[in-house]
Amino acid sequence: MSHLRLAAGPLGELTDVPGITVGHFTHDRVARGITAVLAEGGAVAGVSVRGSNPGTINTDALAATTVGGVVHAIGLTGGSLFGLQAVTGITEWLVERGIGHRLRGAIVPVVAGAVIFDLAFADPALRPTVAWGRSAAESATAGPFARGNVGAGAGGTAGKGPGCVRTKGGLGTASLLLPGGIVVGAIVVVNSLGGMVHPLTGGLYAAGGGFDVPLLYHQPDQEPETTASLTNTTIGVVATNADLTKPQTIKIAELAHDGLARAIRPSHAMLDGDTVFALGTRADPVRLPGTTGANLTDLVGHAAADAMVLAVLDSARQTAGVGDWPSVADAAAAIAGRHDDGTPR
Repeated sequence: MSHLRLAAGPLGELTDVPGITVGHFTHDRVARGITAVLAEGGAVAGVSVRGSNPGTINTDALAATTVGGVVHAIGLTGGSLFGLQAVTGITEWLVERGIGHRLRGAIVPVVAGAVIFDLAFADPALRPTVAWGRSAAESATAGPFARGNVGAGAGGTAGKGPGCVRTKGGLGTASLLLPGGIVVGAIVVVNSLGGMVHPLTGGLYAAGGGFDVPLLYHQPDQEPETTASLTNTTIGVVATNADLTKPQTIKIAELAHDGLARAIRPSHAMLDGDTVFALGTRADPVRLPGTTGANLTDLVGHAAADAMVLAVLDSARQTAGVGDWPSVADAAAAIAGRHDDGTPR
């Protein structure tokens, strides 16, 4: 049955999708940054917000009932709502290069974005700026890009909820090759209430599952300050070169959230702001003869969920521990090294 298994793209990164480039800015003195996902030729876009505490910009324009739907970039940023001004820097960089819609003599790039709350992880007074967004866009590449504690992933943390395994969160990516030349890629910034590591086995949810064992996850009304101050949001982008409509990209963004739920437990909580964007690039879009729109949506959407799982795994591998926030590998090893009663083996 090996023919059923999807292969990764040449890079195994979001930039395997034609027309997509990715760049970061990471501050050199504080664990905070921004990641720019550029589609300079334009991309049909949709978004799905599943968390109940989001911070976003220009997502209403991507709704199914609006006229717009083609974007030129997505900004993923730290700094909570202060990070939204950094997304403006991506817009200004695009304008200066003549990238965007031409409307009555003006150039208008469409840029949407989402933020994570990382103000309590590092100095909250050092906030993202427009210059950060410019730098991220300027550094964008169609080749391999850095992962882990970089860009928007620099201030990410995971497993902050009761019963979860606390680890450093960060940025990860993946890509998959589908029939007919379709490529699906994902990038994720893990900053979640839920954890990536099963508290009983030390295994990764994304690799080992363990969802058949019910666990108690309860958010106390009065949280310890160390937890309450570190709120959450996992954000990401899935992209493809398949020929899509805006309603299809919206559904694909919804399906991509299934990947988050397979890799982070629990997901989409009241204090999460989980947001996923989906892009269909306009650079030579691939059409599959004899395939209905519904079938194409399912094909790409289910692959997007799988790519999101792989991106979370990549984040777990690439992100080093920082301070009191261990790497996923170190946290898993600590659990594996103790008995069920918590005593060392």
